[in-house]
Amino acid sequence: MIVMDKITKDRYLPTGPELSQAAQLFDISGNKMKLLLDFPTIGEPHYAQSIPAEKIVKNQVKFFKLAENTNPYAVKSEKETKVVRNGKRVDVYMTAMRSHLAPDNIEGIQIGDDVYIHVTNLEQDWDVPHGFAIKGANNAELLIMPGETSTLKWNPYQQGIVPFYCTDFCSALHQKCRVISGYLLRVQKLQSNSLSV
Repeated sequence: MIVMDKITKDRYLPTGPELSQAAQLFDISGNKMKLLLDFPTIGEPHYAQSIPAEKIVKNQVKFFKLAENTNPYAVKSEKETKVVRNGKRVDVYMTAMRSHLAPDNIEGIQIGDDVYIHVTNLEQDWDVPHGFAIKGANNAELLIMPGETSTLKWNPYQQGIVPFYCTDFCSALHQKCRVISGYLLRVQKLQSNSLSV
């Protein structure tokens, strides 16, 4: 049985302008109810739906098979990573693996370029998504599930060195993936069409 309560005064930390709502999950199969879970929810907890797990489990996708990834921007190994310039369009073919992104140092990006960063998560373990973001970008980050390829478009607006990083906890070495390696995009004023990795 699910109980949905609105009032939670003094039960949870007041972390915003509105207090958390609450719900409880009870086992009512015996002579006495047993509380299984007591948890905060958001919004107005008026409706709930349930479905037998066996109807969902057979259709769930835990990870995408890398060999079946047909995204035209997918790379299947670190050896396939590259940076390609076609006029003002720059395509970065990148991989994410526990503790690093590759390539991890990209130079030759110019102010005014349309940069498309295609990130393929090489993991084949169901609970290892990776994130990707560029510091100061005016768009959202990516969440890339195992075996999947996602693309982030970025338009550099100032010269300098811009870090990019993993935004989703992937392992005990996540801090290395996020900060220590110093992933860089070097943005230059408009010059030649040269790029390097």
